[in-house]
Amino acid sequence: MFMIYIYLRCRQNPLLAPRIESQLKITLIIKNILAIWPFLIVVIAIMGSISFGIATPTEAAGVGVIATIILGKFWGSLTLKKLVEAIYFGTLLYASIMFVVIGATILAQAVSLLGIPQIILETVRAADLGPLAVLFAVILVYLVLGCFFDGLSLMIMTLPILVPLMVGLGYDPIWLGVIITIMIEIGQVTPPVGLNLSVLVSVAKEKVTLGEVAMATMPYWLILLVGIMLLTAIPQIALFLPSKLM
Repeated sequence: MFMIYIYLRCRQNPLLAPRIESQLKITLIIKNILAIWPFLIVVIAIMGSISFGIATPTEAAGVGVIATIILGKFWGSLTLKKLVEAIYFGTLLYASIMFVVIGATILAQAVSLLGIPQIILETVRAADLGPLAVLFAVILVYLVLGCFFDGLSLMIMTLPILVPLMVGLGYDPIWLGVIITIMIEIGQVTPPVGLNLSVLVSVAKEKVTLGEVAMATMPYWLILLVGIMLLTAIPQIALFLPSKLM
């Protein structure tokens, strides 16, 4: 869906992705395709370590870092100086994001102690609504709360009540996990917290403002909402592969 949107935007405004005037040679295309093999190795290392139970998803991030360092050393131009610089700037980026996380965590703890998410979900459950109406209400709750909390805090506050409620209404747990993941991802690109927005601003070295990045991401989270509608109408989109693996 993202690819279709990007294609249509580029057709509407060719300046976003101008055509190359000169004809590309097949040898150059093959050379460029072969040049990305180190990235494929990193992806295989990460996914393989998870699939074979060698590492947890969190530990797999470390596996990816180690694989990247090895590839950069033997097949790239990585030096000790460049590695130290990368660690330094990565630490600065992580520290700036952590201030946002700390603020969101403090707010999440305060709201959790007040029991606001639980009250909202209990109200939805007590309203005796149909499954679709409850799903719509849950999506609205996540859209609102996602603006103010990071994904982990949001899950800790809501999942103990949300999962039994939705499973009791007949929703598949795997399908529900996909929906919740998408909603949390939407929350990551909506201000004022929007951790992914802060990452983009930091990576761009503040050449763009948080507001500009937030506006640019609007079409994408609208597409994600359309994706949720499709998943609701056709649950097998999310359940087909898991059903083959189980």
